[in-house]
Amino acid sequence: MTRFFTLRTARFASVLSVFLLHTAPAWADTHYTAHAASQSGNGHAVSFSAEQVAHGAQIYAGACAMCHGADLEGGHDVPDLSTYFTARWANTPIDQLAGYISRAMPLMAPGTLPPQDTAALVAFLLHQNGVISATDAPLPMEEARLAKLRFPAPSASSAAATKP
Repeated sequence: MTRFFTLRTARFASVLSVFLLHTAPAWADTHYTAHAASQSGNGHAVSFSAEQVAHGAQIYAGACAMCHGADLEGGHDVPDLSTYFTARWANTPIDQLAGYISRAMPLMAPGTLPPQDTAALVAFLLHQNGVISATDAPLPMEEARLAKLRFPAPSASSAAATKP
C-alpha cells in the first residue's frame, strides 16, 4: 500500500511540475501586462556581455539541457526555449523572467542558482533567441535594474524567418 502511494505521489509531482512549466510563463505574461503598460516606453536597451553568454551556455548545458534540450527545442513534457519561450516572455520585464528562473529552476533543484548564474543564463537565452546586445555591458543582477528592461518581442522579419 505504501509503495502505491509513493508511486502515485511521484506521478502527481511529475504532472504538477509539467503543468507549472507550461502555465507559469503564461501567467507571468498575463499578470504583468498591466504593470508593463504603466511604465513609460519600452524600457532601456538590453545589454549583456559575451562573457555572460559563455557562462550562461555552461550553466544551460549542465542544468537545463537535460530537460529543455541541447538546442532549446524542449521535449514532450517541457516547453521549448525558443519560439514558445519568446512568445510567452515578449515585452515582459526581464526581472520577472530572472525571478521565475531563480525560484523555479532547475526543476530538480529550484532556487539553487546564484544571482550571477541566473543573469548569465538569461543573457544566454536572450542571445540564443536572436537578441543583439546594445553594448558589451553585463546584464545586471539586481531586480530593480532588470525591471527596467523588457524581453524584446521578436520582429516580424525574425518571426517569419523561423517559420518552416
